[in-house]
Amino acid sequence: MFRNRCRLYVFVPIALVILLSACQSPVKPSGSVTVTAANPLSPANGAHISSTAQPVTLTINNATVSNNNVSVTYTFEVAIDEVFASKVLTKDVPQGSGQTSLKLDVLASGKDYYWHVRTTADTVGSFGTPMKFTVDPALVVAAPAPLSPTSGSIRMIWPALTVANAVPTTSVGPLQYRFDVSTSSTFSTILITGTVPEGATQTSFTPNQAAPTQTTDYFWRATVVDQSHAVLSDATAPQSFTFELPTSAAAKLAAEEGVELWPGQRPTGPTGLSKLGDNWNVKSVVAFGGTRFTSPLIECLRVFDVMDRGMEPSAAIDWMHSHGYPVAGAYYPVAYGVLGFDYVYLAFNPITKAWDMILRGE
Repeated sequence: MFRNRCRLYVFVPIALVILLSACQSPVKPSGSVTVTAANPLSPANGAHISSTAQPVTLTINNATVSNNNVSVTYTFEVAIDEVFASKVLTKDVPQGSGQTSLKLDVLASGKDYYWHVRTTADTVGSFGTPMKFTVDPALVVAAPAPLSPTSGSIRMIWPALTVANAVPTTSVGPLQYRFDVSTSSTFSTILITGTVPEGATQTSFTPNQAAPTQTTDYFWRATVVDQSHAVLSDATAPQSFTFELPTSAAAKLAAEEGVELWPGQRPTGPTGLSKLGDNWNVKSVVAFGGTRFTSPLIECLRVFDVMDRGMEPSAAIDWMHSHGYPVAGAYYPVAYGVLGFDYVYLAFNPITKAWDMILRGE
């Protein structure tokens, strides 16, 4: 009886030793240093980031560590889901001064991302609350469509370069349009460039340079600029126009007014068959009712230019109507002939053989 008790007494300590040894953890204890969670700074929770603003940099305020003599690292994790089942990155970063940052690789556009951080300073802390940011879809803006002047056009003043507005594939901020003018179809040298805000449905730019001193062929193109996202569209296909010096009497007056005499179909034949009389100088006029206009009216100049090529007044007005040029003038074949327009008469002077302008209400 006594011997059995002795054996049991000896056996119990050995069993305890074996049991304690079997329960010993192979993992290093967390340590005695106290750490707090790092405070995420940027990107802010819910931030939207342009695809062109990448790479994204994650930044935190450093955690508080109870022992300043230990090294501190931060484990950054980035995932496409809030529970971090599908991680795209895990990286340890040594602590910086005051703040610690990690620059990511370029991420896929059009996706939500979640990130959190864990502090390690001998003690391994816990991951903080996940933060979310979105990389917006890649922005693509189609090239605008050129409207005017199209290739082969002839102009006697600088034309308004006009395009139909481009359509972006995603929502964007304000768009601008850059217009380039060159004497080369490759635009190896840019002579004129200008950037203007987008119009309602189409956008135009008129060069503000002096007219060339000789007939010159020009090429132009337009590019959409989204400055807020640093995105450029492709340029329009180059369009050409010929800047022709005005030679006829009507064309010179129209150029002086800054108006294109024939923006569309042009009458044919040589000029010089009619003569300008009195009162054709360019000036601002107040007509009946207080209406102010610039004389000569463009329709007067166009009708005269057609007559200057040999057409009779009524035929000249018919030509204007048939080629899409608005004209309110009418021919009154009394005496030697009178053309009536709004606020203006053109009367043929049989003595000078010229067409005098009579301003009504000047």
